[in-house]
Amino acid sequence: MVSDIVCEYMVKRKLDVSQIAKAVAVFLGGFALTFLISTFGSYADRSGMMGAMLIMIGVGVTIYFGRWLLMMEYEYSYFNGEITFDKIYGKSKRKHLIDVDLKAVEKMGRVGDDSLNSLKVEKVRDYSASLDNKDTIYIYYKDSANSANTLLFFTPNQKMLDAMKTAVSATVYREFFSKTQKK
Repeated sequence: MVSDIVCEYMVKRKLDVSQIAKAVAVFLGGFALTFLISTFGSYADRSGMMGAMLIMIGVGVTIYFGRWLLMMEYEYSYFNGEITFDKIYGKSKRKHLIDVDLKAVEKMGRVGDDSLNSLKVEKVRDYSASLDNKDTIYIYYKDSANSANTLLFFTPNQKMLDAMKTAVSATVYREFFSKTQKK
């Protein structure tokens, strides 16, 4: 009897300095533009209603678009040896990032491993909650789309790790999963 293994996991991205700087820039720019437009609106309408209305609209639009930078999540979907990574902005907009066939994975490990420094990496993708998270792992593989050696960071749960055991090569299984079971 053949059975499919399906596993999904969603992780909220922790804000780092660059994301906070982008969000602050968007909010400050939006509020400055709102103030500028409402000032011109106040001169056009002497009753003062247009200026107040433009301020409310500008603040609402700024918060609507600014939340996409602050509320970012990654969804990992595992299905029969392939992991799909999606990015979700503001709990409303989804963007497909990449599909990884686990048979192509050459190395797998924790972020603090010494072997991470010896890898010849051409492209780095970070789809993890945070690189400081103790559950964040990396996979090293040759990307089938552009033949680049890619290092991908993500933060799976234990259920997804258990599902991945059946799809990785014997070398990766021996190097990663047998080490983690001993600890």
